[in-house]
Amino acid sequence: MDDLTEAAAVILAGLSFVLAVIGGAAATRYGDSRVGLVAAGLGVIGVVGALGLLHQLSPLYGGEFDISLLPLVLLVVAVALVYAALIRRGPRSPRS
Repeated sequence: MDDLTEAAAVILAGLSFVLAVIGGAAATRYGDSRVGLVAAGLGVIGVVGALGLLHQLSPLYGGEFDISLLPLVLLVVAVALVYAALIRRGPRSPRS
Protein backbone atom coordinates (compact mmCIF):
# COMPACT_ATOMS: atom_id res chain seq x y z
CA MET A 1 0.00 0.00 0.00
CA ASP A 2 2.96 2.32 0.53
CA ASP A 3 3.89 2.06 -3.16
CA LEU A 4 0.35 3.06 -4.14
CA THR A 5 0.54 6.12 -1.89
CA GLU A 6 3.84 7.16 -3.43
CA ALA A 7 2.48 6.67 -6.94
CA ALA A 8 -0.63 8.73 -6.14
CA ALA A 9 1.54 11.51 -4.69
CA VAL A 10 3.72 11.55 -7.82
CA ILE A 11 0.67 11.68 -10.10
CA LEU A 12 -0.92 14.42 -8.00
CA ALA A 13 2.19 16.59 -7.93
CA GLY A 14 3.07 16.08 -11.59
CA LEU A 15 -0.40 16.56 -13.06
CA SER A 16 -1.12 19.54 -10.84
CA PHE A 17 2.11 21.31 -11.74
CA VAL A 18 1.63 20.65 -15.47
CA LEU A 19 -1.91 22.03 -15.35
CA ALA A 20 -0.78 25.01 -13.25
CA VAL A 21 1.85 25.91 -15.86
CA ILE A 22 -0.67 25.55 -18.69
CA GLY A 23 -3.21 27.62 -16.77
CA GLY A 24 -0.65 30.29 -15.94
CA ALA A 25 0.36 30.56 -19.59
CA ALA A 26 -3.28 30.79 -20.65
CA ALA A 27 -4.00 33.44 -18.03
CA THR A 28 -1.15 35.63 -19.24
CA ARG A 29 -1.99 35.11 -22.89
CA TYR A 30 -5.72 35.80 -22.61
CA GLY A 31 -5.65 38.13 -19.61
CA ASP A 32 -8.30 36.16 -17.72
CA SER A 33 -7.74 36.30 -13.98
CA ARG A 34 -10.14 33.40 -13.34
CA VAL A 35 -7.84 31.02 -15.20
CA GLY A 36 -4.93 32.41 -13.20
CA LEU A 37 -6.74 31.68 -9.95
CA VAL A 38 -7.45 28.10 -11.06
CA ALA A 39 -3.78 27.74 -12.01
CA ALA A 40 -2.72 29.05 -8.58
CA GLY A 41 -5.05 26.56 -6.88
CA LEU A 42 -3.61 23.73 -8.92
CA GLY A 43 -0.13 24.90 -7.98
CA VAL A 44 -1.05 24.72 -4.29
CA ILE A 45 -2.44 21.20 -4.78
CA GLY A 46 0.82 20.30 -6.52
CA VAL A 47 2.82 21.58 -3.54
CA VAL A 48 0.70 19.45 -1.21
CA GLY A 49 1.36 16.43 -3.42
CA ALA A 50 5.10 17.12 -3.54
CA LEU A 51 5.33 17.52 0.24
CA GLY A 52 3.27 14.37 0.70
CA LEU A 53 5.67 12.54 -1.60
CA LEU A 54 8.67 13.86 0.36
CA HIS A 55 7.10 12.56 3.56
CA GLN A 56 6.47 9.16 1.95
CA LEU A 57 10.08 8.91 0.79
CA SER A 58 11.59 10.08 4.09
CA PRO A 59 9.55 10.73 7.26
CA LEU A 60 12.06 13.43 8.23
CA TYR A 61 10.55 15.77 5.62
CA GLY A 62 7.04 17.19 5.67
CA GLY A 63 5.79 15.52 8.84
CA GLU A 64 2.63 17.61 8.72
CA PHE A 65 1.87 16.28 5.24
CA ASP A 66 1.39 12.63 6.14
CA ILE A 67 -1.39 11.99 3.65
CA SER A 68 -3.00 8.58 3.47
CA LEU A 69 -3.97 6.87 0.24
CA LEU A 70 -7.67 7.80 0.15
CA PRO A 71 -7.24 11.60 0.35
CA LEU A 72 -4.48 11.42 -2.25
CA VAL A 73 -6.68 9.42 -4.62
CA LEU A 74 -9.53 11.90 -4.12
CA LEU A 75 -7.20 14.81 -4.92
CA VAL A 76 -5.97 12.99 -8.04
CA VAL A 77 -9.58 12.47 -9.14
CA ALA A 78 -10.36 16.16 -8.54
CA VAL A 79 -7.37 17.26 -10.61
CA ALA A 80 -8.28 14.75 -13.32
CA LEU A 81 -11.78 16.24 -13.46
CA VAL A 82 -10.30 19.71 -13.92
CA TYR A 83 -8.09 18.30 -16.69
CA ALA A 84 -11.10 16.66 -18.35
CA ALA A 85 -13.00 19.95 -18.18
CA LEU A 86 -10.10 21.75 -19.86
CA ILE A 87 -9.77 19.33 -22.76
CA ARG A 88 -13.49 18.72 -23.31
CA ARG A 89 -15.04 20.54 -26.20
CA GLY A 90 -17.82 22.98 -25.48
CA PRO A 91 -21.34 22.61 -26.79
CA ARG A 92 -21.67 22.72 -30.54
CA SER A 93 -23.33 25.77 -31.94
CA PRO A 94 -26.53 25.11 -33.84
CA ARG A 95 -26.08 25.37 -37.57
CA SER A 96 -28.28 27.89 -39.29
